[in-house]
Amino acid sequence: MHRFLTGAIACSAIVLLFAAAAGMERKASSRLKVDELYNKNCARCHGADGRGDTPSGHLYQTPDLTSADWWTKNAAHTSTRSLRAIVTKGKGGMPAFGKKLTRGEINVLVDRMRKFRK
Repeated sequence: MHRFLTGAIACSAIVLLFAAAAGMERKASSRLKVDELYNKNCARCHGADGRGDTPSGHLYQTPDLTSADWWTKNAAHTSTRSLRAIVTKGKGGMPAFGKKLTRGEINVLVDRMRKFRK
């Protein structure tokens, strides 16, 4: 009986380790997909760091998403709902992504944008 319990506990530990490793791998993979999505669709104007310090960013007067002042001054337009609408429908020089990206992709991009906020 003791041998059985020891074996069962060892097997359980191994299963838990594999499950944890798979979860960490999925999380890293998901993060890479978000980064890839952002770099492909947003970084041209907003920059990889969110500062908007790119040629296209200067041309379209892209905001510095890392600026606390920008988030404060534009609080009426920076709710998650408003940002989703802007990404979906476009605004000013920013193109609409509603037909190019899924709702889920737009949601993760908005979450990514909000992470630039200090």
